[in-house]
This record gives sequence, structure tokens and C-alpha cells, in this order.
Amino acid sequence: LIAFSVLGCLNSEPPPPPGQQIDTSSETKESISQETTNKFVNDTGMVIDDITIAPKGSLGGDVIINVTNGSSEECEGLAVNVDILSESKNVVASMGLKYSIAPIPPSGKQTIKEMFIGKGAKEVVVTDITCDAVCGQENKCN
Repeated sequence: LIAFSVLGCLNSEPPPPPGQQIDTSSETKESISQETTNKFVNDTGMVIDDITIAPKGSLGGDVIINVTNGSSEECEGLAVNVDILSESKNVVASMGLKYSIAPIPPSGKQTIKEMFIGKGAKEVVVTDITCDAVCGQENKCN
């Protein structure tokens, strides 16, 4: 019993001296700022024709991207990463849109659509594009 009371006292902080108050306010708020970076090289040949935000209520919606394969090779597994921005250019959400049903042939067009959750979305910024996304088992889209 004595060992318990001694060990219990070792793990606790001493009370403040009489007359001194402990600051329990939470006036300092942490500011989280995510700046967008759009510094990537699109070497896939995929051309973004159109990007649309289709709102669904006040807390989100769909991002719809129309692409054309401007390359002479098939795009095996298209993935487009985007940042969704508010009017003040803060990141509301980051997401990836993927099309892996079948390869996109040269000059082929495709629409990809994905739902997002994020209030105040006004703009979509593409942050990365690849044709190397996994397409089902053994990286094949067939």
C-alpha cells in the first residue's frame, strides 16, 4: 500500500501554488493552410478537355473530367489527381479519379467522374496524371 501511494505521487504534477491560476483557455487556434502545387509534367499525352464540378447539396458533389488521348499509345490505366479549391484558394479536398475499365486508345475520348465531400468547392486543379494506374488483376484492363 505504501509503494502504491509513493508511485502514484511520482506520476502526477504538483498543484499550482495558492493564488496562481491554471490557463485552461483555448484561445490559440491552430491554422491549417494547404497550399496547392500544380508543378507536374504531363508526359502521358492525355489532354484535359473539360473539368466540371456538379454540386450535390451543400457538402459535396461530383468532379467530372473529359479527356482525349493525344498520344500514339494506349493509356492503360488513367488516373488523374486533383485538388478541389474553395473561393479563397484553400484546399477543400484532394482526390484521385481513375478509369480502369479498358485502355483508352490513341485519339480516344473518355469521361471520368468521382464524388467528393467538401464544402465550398469552386475550382478543380489537376496535380498529377498517369496512365500507369493498376487496371485490375495483373495490371490488365481486359
